[in-house]
Amino acid sequence: MALSRLRLDRLRQRDITLIIVGLTVLLGVLWYFYLYTPVQDEIEELHSRVDTLSLQVQRGEAARRNLPGLREEIAELDQQRQDFLRQLPTQSDVSDLLDLLRESAIATQVTLNSLGQSSAGPEQVENVRPLGFTMSTTGTFAQTMAFLEELETLERFTKVRQVSISVDGSDSANPANPDLITNYGFTVYVYTGDISSLAAVPGGETAAAGQGGG
Repeated sequence: MALSRLRLDRLRQRDITLIIVGLTVLLGVLWYFYLYTPVQDEIEELHSRVDTLSLQVQRGEAARRNLPGLREEIAELDQQRQDFLRQLPTQSDVSDLLDLLRESAIATQVTLNSLGQSSAGPEQVENVRPLGFTMSTTGTFAQTMAFLEELETLERFTKVRQVSISVDGSDSANPANPDLITNYGFTVYVYTGDISSLAAVPGGETAAAGQGGG
C-alpha cells in the first residue's frame, strides 16, 4: 500500500514538472510574439523615422547654406526682369516705332505697300501686352535684305512671326534682279504697367522711348 502511494506521488511530481515546463514554454512563446517581436518592429520603425528625420535635417541645413545664394539669384533675376521691362516701349511709343519702320523702308529703298494691325496672342506676362501687325514691302533682293537688317534692331521687343517672299510677276524691267514682294507678320510687346514702379534709368526715360525718339 505504501509502495503504490509512493508511485502516485512520483507520477504527480512528474506531471507537475511537465506542466511547469509547458507553461514556461508557452509563456516564452507568448513573450516572443506579443512582446519581443512588436518591440523590435517598433525599434526598427523608430530607426527608420530617425533616418528620415536626419535626411530632412541634412536637406534643411543644405538649403539654409544655399539660401543666401538663392536670394542673390532671385534679386539678379528680378533686376533682369526690370531691365527687360524698361526696354519695352509703351503704348504711346508704338506710333514712333511704326514711324521708324517707315523711315527704314525709305532708307533701304523698299516700297512699303501696307502696314496694319492684326490679332495677337493672349497676354502671357503681367503688364506686357502683345500687339500684332502685318506689313508688305516691295524691293530687290539687296533692298529687302537691308530692310530685314533694320528690323533686327527691334529684336528686343519685336517678334517676327512670319516672313513670306514672292517674285513680283508684274515687274519685267529687270528679270535678272526682279522685285520681291515680302509679307511680314510680327508682334510688338509693349509695357502697360506703371513706369515709375521700375527702377530709374540714367537720363530719366526708358530705353525703348529713347530709341523711339531717334
